[in-house]
Amino acid sequence: CRRMTRVSAALVSVIMPCYNDGRYIKEAIDSLRRQTYSNFELIIVDDGSDDSETVSILSTLNDGKTTVLHTNHLRPAGARNYGIERARGKYILPLDSDDTIEPTYLEKAVNVLETQPDIGVVYCQADLFGEKSGRWELPDYSRRAMLLDNIVFVTSMFYRSDWETVGGFKTNMDAGMEDYDFWLSILELGREIYQIPEVLFHYRIKPVSRTTSFQESCPQVQQIYRRIFENHKDFYKNNYDEVIPIMRDALIEQIFLRKKLETELKMVQGVKNIPILGKFIKWIIEHN
Repeated sequence: CRRMTRVSAALVSVIMPCYNDGRYIKEAIDSLRRQTYSNFELIIVDDGSDDSETVSILSTLNDGKTTVLHTNHLRPAGARNYGIERARGKYILPLDSDDTIEPTYLEKAVNVLETQPDIGVVYCQADLFGEKSGRWELPDYSRRAMLLDNIVFVTSMFYRSDWETVGGFKTNMDAGMEDYDFWLSILELGREIYQIPEVLFHYRIKPVSRTTSFQESCPQVQQIYRRIFENHKDFYKNNYDEVIPIMRDALIEQIFLRKKLETELKMVQGVKNIPILGKFIKWIIEHN
């Protein structure tokens, strides 16, 4: 791969929380070693791993470019904060220990931040691998979409100084939405978010994860989104004219989706040969 030759290139700190991910972490690290941008440090935060394979692998990783720190079940948000506090880079890129990035991701993200001062966060398009593969069908970035829900994954590059200004990732966002809360905090600073129009990030899908557990609990989802709103009341008030139409449109979409599913359920209920499909549609309606 072509290597950058700029001597004065800004240092990037890659922060990698790890909890019993020894079977995957080598892939994540290898994707960093292939970067065309060489001025980075890797900070691995071992968050209380008790798997022998993970402990053994992490014990061999301290070198001039890699630092392994140890915490005790701070969870991803707390582990990221712990690593960033000790980072030396101008820019930060969180990378989970089971995911990977393309060789040019650091170089292209740094170039955006170095040349566009109004940008505070840079991310890219992504795909999935593991239990599920294919394109990660996230909407293209827009401020309008961001007001409704999170469309920016945590493996995005941002200024360490901005992280410090907003107080880091909030550790009470224990269901996996701390990145959304953090991006809203960056937007509140007047920064913009930029999406590189290329697939440069690969997100691993596991059979069970913190995200899947969160998405299966309606009360928990409601609680977390209320917390996000409480954390950013002024931001939502300042964007009132945009937020209300967006929420109205989303509600109408859900009403029509529910009506469609109810119609399909009534059709299925009269067909004796496919009771499983009927139960499935009924479950969707009850949990929508």
